[in-house]
Amino acid sequence: DKHVTAPVCYNLRVVECTLAARVLARICGLKDLPDDSSPLGFSLRSFHDSYFKKKGAVGDDVKDFRSQLDQLVHIVDNYLPQEEGYTREQISELIGTSVPELEKRYMTKFPVRADSFKLRQRAMHVFGEAVRVLQFMDLLQSPTPSDEKESEELLKSLGNLLNDTQESCRDIYECSCPELDELCQLARSAGAYGSRLTGAGWGGCSVHLVPQAKVEAVKKAWEEKYYKKRFPDMDAAKLQDAIVVSKPGSGSTLFQVAGRESL
Repeated sequence: DKHVTAPVCYNLRVVECTLAARVLARICGLKDLPDDSSPLGFSLRSFHDSYFKKKGAVGDDVKDFRSQLDQLVHIVDNYLPQEEGYTREQISELIGTSVPELEKRYMTKFPVRADSFKLRQRAMHVFGEAVRVLQFMDLLQSPTPSDEKESEELLKSLGNLLNDTQESCRDIYECSCPELDELCQLARSAGAYGSRLTGAGWGGCSVHLVPQAKVEAVKKAWEEKYYKKRFPDMDAAKLQDAIVVSKPGSGSTLFQVAGRESL
């Protein structure tokens, strides 16, 4: 139940990411962060934009954006070194406020239960995931494979990025769960190129890149080694609803009509 576990799962990640942004901003000499649509008003993206705006290095070029993310990973590595997390007292000192004010500002809208906050890990995941998005996009925009070998290499590279994300969700952001881990491992063992959770985590759905020839093998592995073991009374209809086979599509398209005042 995500509502019950929110103070130690979803809400806690929101607070940790927001605090990571605030601490990094303070360390890097930024007075304020611009508001955005994130739950607590600003985010690690706010820090990203503000930091490079201050340096006069804001740009929309993908290569520049990738370079910025690499720099941010380096900043986190240098300035948020504590693997064990940061206490309320430590965070309050870093951002120049009191513990009561810290709790009022960041832990009232989304109540949390935690003695320490893993700012390093959460920031590393967010910036690392942004890098993986760019890597995935770059692969999709690469020249069309000329033969079967190149196609296989491309699919393996895409799958590796999915796997890297799952590992980061499991070990760094800590939003996976044993059930998702098992589904991903079963899929890979049965022939998937890559597997990862999708959505907010702590349950829910997973997505897998599977060659057409391995689809039935992956489904069979899940049915026999996961669903029948965990849900022995699950009927065929529910099992069919649980596993959705789909193919990539081209996505949405905007068609602009010019030269006519009305349609």
